[in-house]
Amino acid sequence: MKNRIINTVFMFLIVTIGSYAQSFNELLNTIEENNTEIQASKKYVESKTYEYKSENLPGGPEFSYGYFPDNSTVSGTKEVLEVSQSFQMPCFYRNQSAYSKLRISQEELSQQILRQNILIEAKQLLIEYTYRLKQMAIVDKRLKFAEDIYSAYMIRLETGDANALEVNKAKLHLMQVKRKEKDARNEILSIKEKLKYFNGGNELEITINEYPVANLIELDSLLFDKMANDPEVQFNQKSVEVSQKRIKVAKNLQLPEFSLGYGSETVADEKFKGVIVGVSIPLWGSKRTIQQSKLESEYFNLNNNTARNAKISETKVMFDKVNTLNENLKSYENILSSVNNEDLLKKSLELGEISVIEFFTEMFYYYEVYDDFLDVEKEYYQALSKLYKYRL
Repeated sequence: MKNRIINTVFMFLIVTIGSYAQSFNELLNTIEENNTEIQASKKYVESKTYEYKSENLPGGPEFSYGYFPDNSTVSGTKEVLEVSQSFQMPCFYRNQSAYSKLRISQEELSQQILRQNILIEAKQLLIEYTYRLKQMAIVDKRLKFAEDIYSAYMIRLETGDANALEVNKAKLHLMQVKRKEKDARNEILSIKEKLKYFNGGNELEITINEYPVANLIELDSLLFDKMANDPEVQFNQKSVEVSQKRIKVAKNLQLPEFSLGYGSETVADEKFKGVIVGVSIPLWGSKRTIQQSKLESEYFNLNNNTARNAKISETKVMFDKVNTLNENLKSYENILSSVNNEDLLKKSLELGEISVIEFFTEMFYYYEVYDDFLDVEKEYYQALSKLYKYRL
């Protein structure tokens, strides 16, 4: 009785029964808001955005001043002043701006990948948490059943209607159920602590007790949707675009760089001033830079094709796994609907239709099948969540 009260209180603390149904998405949104790694990655993208945008601007103006107080041929002080601004050809700034936008977009995709990796880990933990709740509920029921059986056989032993072997069997069964109940409870607490870490060190109020609802779509539709929206796929595609734009920027840097400015020179009472125009022609290293950019572009293009094919293959394998698990779930449901449950077995034992050994053998078989069903159910929803990770 004492154990049942403790279990009831524990389950009440885990699951709050109310009109409001908490969803997986709400919990994941809370984790996203509080996760320090996700927040740090957003700040990093912001800093890189400023960095890349600053590369679109020309360098600052150059200022120089010279002061020469003595001269051997001309008496008087000489002063020289020059202010100039260097700039590339207009096509460079156009391509550099597009190049910067692509790199910013790539950083955002990288942040999105990190975000999804964190959220899928959190979602897997939430699925594990739901699994442990289901396990805890059934173990609590088994514990009550085992305690009733043990109490009944203790009474029968006193009246001489049962022997010590039968009582020991009932006692052993009770011990095994208690151990499983303790293990399940510890796992729930461990998962909650892990989720606290993902939630930025804050306690996460969890009231879910069912798996997230998700329907499996056709493979062709799934592949089309994933190739269009998966940030990992988009990141590799963006890498190709970035490398191609970098070639254009490298070619633009091969063009002359101009400078325009103002200069003045004062010698004694004479003063000269006017416009200064300059040009810088790159002669060394530019061709090698272009060749390097072309080779990098070829690499990213090949890498994109490889990654894309790997993603398609991985999706097909996971899709088949989800279908297989779904079929296994249906098989277990059919089996569980046909095998004897605890109440029927207990009734058969009381009527003398089966022996104590047969009773516990059947009970252990039923428990094993039901536990396998819970395991397969959990694996199904975890595999399904991985398949739809790109939607997080």
